Amino acid sequence: MFNGEDSIKAKGVTLSREHSGESRLWVRLFLEGEGVASLSSKNFKGDSEPFVWAIYSFTKNAKSSKYFVTDIDVKDDMLSLRRSRETIKTAMNWSNLLIKYMPHEQPDDELLTKLYWNMKLLANKSVPYHVSDWRFMWQWIELWGLAPDIVDFHKTNGFNDDEIRLLVQVSALNAKGIIELFTRPMSKNIRENIFIVASELAAKFLRQI
Repeated sequence: MFNGEDSIKAKGVTLSREHSGESRLWVRLFLEGEGVASLSSKNFKGDSEPFVWAIYSFTKNAKSSKYFVTDIDVKDDMLSLRRSRETIKTAMNWSNLLIKYMPHEQPDDELLTKLYWNMKLLANKSVPYHVSDWRFMWQWIELWGLAPDIVDFHKTNGFNDDEIRLLVQVSALNAKGIIELFTRPMSKNIRENIFIVASELAAKFLRQI
């Protein structure tokens, strides 16, 4: 990890943390250029909360050669993401899936970028949380080459034309475009739970790994 350098900085996000004694933490981070890694850290309180995006400073222990977190420079605290139980649960589910399915210390910077922008959508009140959930899951399986054809797959699973058109839009638009999309009225042919159903279908592809 970190090519053996004594100290280094890396951008990323805290996926989870566990207390290890009174003043220490065990954190799982998703880092640019490094992937998902588990490290010891001081308790930086709010700065080390899950879903916080930051530049992390690391130092290698001379005896064990293991790295530990020595500083967290917060760039986006994602405070708005904690606005509801549903958005917190969704982000926690993403974190748990990344910890489970990402190969340890194998970089995937494109997935890291997709995670950031979908968390930003999740934090936006104008976009239903389950829209962001499906968008991240679908983009993930697309990136890893696991996704089938978006139109044929959802047509086979009983989605109507208006629902499929909406899914295609959400998968293709950037975050700003999706926010604008959900300021407009939706077709009455679109079921309220359409993204919840689609998210579960997408997650099945990860479970096959």
